[in-house]
Formats: sequence, C-alpha cells, structure tokens
Amino acid sequence: MPRYHFAVLNTSSRHEDQEGTELPDDAAAREYAIRVIRELRRGEGDTWKGWLLEVTQDERLVWQLPFEAIEPDVPSR
Repeated sequence: MPRYHFAVLNTSSRHEDQEGTELPDDAAAREYAIRVIRELRRGEGDTWKGWLLEVTQDERLVWQLPFEAIEPDVPSR
C-alpha cells in the first residue's frame, strides 16, 4: 500500500509528518487530509487563512488543500 506524507504549511512555517500514513490511493489520502484539516481547525486562536495541507507520495505532489476551502465538520445528530 502506498505511503503518503502530510505537511501543514503557511508562508512562514512548515510542519511535516515524518512517518507518513499507508492509504490505498490518492482519493483516500485526500479524505484523510480533509479530516486532519477539520481536526486542526477545531483548535482555538488560529484563523488558518493562508494555511495549506500538502500531501505527497514519494516525490510526487498529490494534493495541496487550502484550509479555508474545507467546510467545517458538521456534528451528527
């Protein structure tokens, strides 16, 4: 199974996942990235404007997802 790496970045910092996560394909990596963004956005104090979550597999850039483009998680009833 392919191993994907995730990096949270903005204009002044970059925080990379060193271990990566095994996922079946690019679509699964995108869904995982969306969950990560939603979880991070639950934190207090950051606006997240200008932040991206970058997904790579080996040397290939798979996705760059802007935080502000991802809808917040809607709690289930």
